[in-house]
Amino acid sequence: MAENAPISEVRFRHSLSFRLLWLTLVAMLITEALVLVPALLRERRGWYEARATAARTVVLAAALPGGTAPSLAPPGSVATAPRFPQPGAQPGLDRAGRIELLRLAGVESARLQEPGRPMLSLAPVTQLTGAALIDLPAESTWLAAGRAWRALFRHDDRLVTVIAADARRPGSVLTMVLREGELSDTLRAALAATALEALAVALIGGAAVYAGLYFALVRPMRRLTRSIAAFRRDPEHAAPPGRVALFAGDEMAVAATELAAMQRDLRTALWRNARLAALGTAVAKVSHDLRGVLAPAMLTAERLQASEDGSIRRSGDMVMRTVDRATELVRRTLDFARDLPAAVPSAVELAPVIEDAAEQARAVRRDIVVTTEIPVGLTARADREQLLRVLGNLARNAAEAGAGRIGVTAAADGETLAITLTDDGPGLPAAVQRDLFRPFVTGGRAGGSGLGLAIARDLLRAQGGGITLEQTGPTGTVFRLTLPIPPEPNGEG
Repeated sequence: MAENAPISEVRFRHSLSFRLLWLTLVAMLITEALVLVPALLRERRGWYEARATAARTVVLAAALPGGTAPSLAPPGSVATAPRFPQPGAQPGLDRAGRIELLRLAGVESARLQEPGRPMLSLAPVTQLTGAALIDLPAESTWLAAGRAWRALFRHDDRLVTVIAADARRPGSVLTMVLREGELSDTLRAALAATALEALAVALIGGAAVYAGLYFALVRPMRRLTRSIAAFRRDPEHAAPPGRVALFAGDEMAVAATELAAMQRDLRTALWRNARLAALGTAVAKVSHDLRGVLAPAMLTAERLQASEDGSIRRSGDMVMRTVDRATELVRRTLDFARDLPAAVPSAVELAPVIEDAAEQARAVRRDIVVTTEIPVGLTARADREQLLRVLGNLARNAAEAGAGRIGVTAAADGETLAITLTDDGPGLPAAVQRDLFRPFVTGGRAGGSGLGLAIARDLLRAQGGGITLEQTGPTGTVFRLTLPIPPEPNGEG
């Protein structure tokens, strides 16, 4: 992406506020459903119970003394005990009047059975049979919800048989036949009224929730996004996000604080990298001139080394070593300042690479002993030259520090290859252990540039690995290197 490329604007339909709006609407619909379903169930049960109460009242009233009919049941039905007018009683309603009173209560026929009493029945001459049986005491909530839903969209006036119980009279069972057409109209009217009330409550609650989430989440997120975009456009002059959260101390406030700290650290790192780049350019120019300056010194040192006088030869050797250290320091500084070479990972057999690194240690100290425990055929996914550069640097450092023995072991750990390099040198000073892999931090060795381990860490990271200091002290130092293991070739069959 170009340095000054414009920031892509988020369209409203893809924005967090739009999705939050949809989430609020969905929550409102769910709330509406949670309110409407229980309301429909209560309205339906209340409708049945109201008719059961009216039917029970009419049946019991019809059975009071003073009735003119010997039985309240129609011909062919189960008759109750004969009742005759009592002396002095006022004549009551006839059977047709009682049936009409029952129909005014919304019931076509009713039969009441109470414990220890004869059955009371009130029905028209024509036998009525319901198209469905509804047992209210045994009806589950899910069954009631399904029946209420079907009744809501039913437009016929069908007959149903309903069994109801009276909580005030245990064991009392009322069986009635009634028409459901009025129930459908009642449920639709109740649904409309409840929906309007629930919608008003849901709109107010949803608006409050959306506003709260917008000010607590969306607006702070937008401010953080704008701060990140401004920092990307101009890291040196972009202002920190400041206070973005509605409440101090919440996650958004912590995110803003951490973002400001990260921008400060990145700005410092950018300034440091810019200075390192300038340093690399300057060192490259100095190196070019230094070669010309050191060339006469090297010729002079060679002539001194050829002298027959021993003291002069020693002086020549000292000059040559000094020139070599200066050249090496300039070379390592250039290596660190310039971009690292691109790694070309491949399956590298580990044992030959470690043997070449051991030869570099022996070139520094001929009597050093290098032991290896490398399984035969063990391979790593790495760039061979860069891996040799890392291992050779560690081996040379150990030899230059005075180690007499170096041990190298390697083993596979899942998808990672672990290489452990141990020496019996004097260990690293405590003052440099914390910043050991930072540039220009030396391990206390005279003449060191402090760049070898920093370069080694960068080379391993470029290959998907890493390096850590496991242990150091008077008995020696242990480094642990990790590299990925190459994938096994797919077999056939």
